[in-house]
Amino acid sequence: MSTRWQLQIQALIWRNLTKTGFWFHSLAYPRPPNYTFVRDFTTGIFNPGGTKETISLYFYLPQDFDPKRRRYPVVVNFHGGGFTIGSATDDSRWASMVLMNTGAVFVSVEYRLAPEYPFPIAVEDGCDAVLHLAANCEEYGIDPRRIALSGFSAGANLTFTVPLMLNSWRDRKDGKDCPALPSYEIISIVSFYPILDYRDRRASKRAACERPDKALPPILTNLFDASYMPDPSDMSSPFASPAAAPSNMLLQALPGEGIGLYCCQWDMLHAEGLAFAERLKSLGKKVEYETIPEAVHGFDKAPNPVNVDPRADQIYCKACAILHQAIGMES
Repeated sequence: MSTRWQLQIQALIWRNLTKTGFWFHSLAYPRPPNYTFVRDFTTGIFNPGGTKETISLYFYLPQDFDPKRRRYPVVVNFHGGGFTIGSATDDSRWASMVLMNTGAVFVSVEYRLAPEYPFPIAVEDGCDAVLHLAANCEEYGIDPRRIALSGFSAGANLTFTVPLMLNSWRDRKDGKDCPALPSYEIISIVSFYPILDYRDRRASKRAACERPDKALPPILTNLFDASYMPDPSDMSSPFASPAAAPSNMLLQALPGEGIGLYCCQWDMLHAEGLAFAERLKSLGKKVEYETIPEAVHGFDKAPNPVNVDPRADQIYCKACAILHQAIGMES
């Protein structure tokens, strides 16, 4: 069992390695766009009693952006990395596809990472990002009634846990320490290979995987889980494991349509992704689900710039079609 400082050292090493890998990933043609600007804000909007620190939002704007003419839908994105590594700029290729195919503003969240900031900090940061954007919609030129969430891996977990946590705050009856929340509506969710159930431990997931040799190695998954989930009792929380959420929570918190869920056949998270999609469908949610055949976790993020999986753009286009239909552009 690693101590917290040992986990921090391991995380720092992997963060630097990941940064190098994504630099190579960015060299693949066509080169992804740079973000337009960065805006910092102070956390604690959602949970005033929590820690207040500054986090960053990375904005990517469509070419025709003109807030004087109209309000734009916004896609709020959460990067992957087991809640331990990764950066808000990791998904710039996805951002490029969203800009080209939906015309929405794309905002990637630099949420705080474990082990320095374990569960539920990442979820609270995601809630704060949505509320900050809604509260400052006029400044940013966005429409808070047309918010979509997207994410990869750990970030894909946040596409479900953030609306679940936001909805639970709305439903609090005592009102104690509850700030007045700005008006917003999450109308679409696009989730790529999410982790959805921490109750099922990694060893059993790996054993049940079609190709255990293609799954993420224990050196990474052990670091991720020990960093983000130091208290095993948290693994059953619906704000960590959306698969553990009761049906009434899922019905109330998630949009009725405009949900896209994409999983990888050779990923240890494949089974829980498929099961969650089927469960949402059984609740009456309109879900577009797809398993990418013989794909590994993070298939779209290969560091080799000359060996890019062409299916990445194909899946991105399908996801953008879901977003476009849900959030639309108003004239």
